[in-house]
Amino acid sequence: MWIKVFIILLISGSDLMMVYAQDCTPWFPFSEGTKFEYSFYNNKDKFTGRIEYEVKSVTQSGNNYEGNVSGIFYDKKDKEINSFEFEVSCKDGVYSADLSNFINPSVTEAFGTMEVSVSGDELIIPRQLKVGESLPDANTHMEAEMGIISMKMDMEITNRKVLEKVSVTTPVKTFEAFKISADEYIKMPILSRTGESMYYYAEGYGQVKVENFDKKGKLDSYMLLTKFEQ
Repeated sequence: MWIKVFIILLISGSDLMMVYAQDCTPWFPFSEGTKFEYSFYNNKDKFTGRIEYEVKSVTQSGNNYEGNVSGIFYDKKDKEINSFEFEVSCKDGVYSADLSNFINPSVTEAFGTMEVSVSGDELIIPRQLKVGESLPDANTHMEAEMGIISMKMDMEITNRKVLEKVSVTTPVKTFEAFKISADEYIKMPILSRTGESMYYYAEGYGQVKVENFDKKGKLDSYMLLTKFEQ
């Protein structure tokens, strides 16, 4: 009898953990075992790669949560490029994560399997989004060396602003999402890009779509949430 009660309490506690973590921030799925996938396309709707994420673990300290996430990059031929792990956090309702883990894999493919060091400011999103408000800038610096080979990349996201709430259709479902604009600058020895991007965030899922525009305002590429299992 007591064993059954203990098991029920344990299961209920796990469910509460997931609910409270979600209450902390709706912009990332803080639930252990959640799997989701983003697919990337060029301006002609041609598939260029995808990335799979899995929330491996979630730990709680008071009202703060830390999530360990694994990721796998695949190229346009669906061949695995690289795998990695990173941390996301929710502190006092504010979601933050290392910006380098959300960059289109076609940009970072040049790093291959080299060990990469990362520094910079995290991407931050408050618990409540309001149309018309501005969000903090974010930047990242990535550097790797292997023998005589050296690779560096800098990325800056500035002028982030919540524009409106819109309907967004993805292979997962149609979402009501906040549309956030941002100016982006990427610099690498083999690539430099300046443009504007539109990010779409839906409650309970986080980022569900991203559109990248060149400096002339033309669509260059986009990303969609293509799988979500919780």
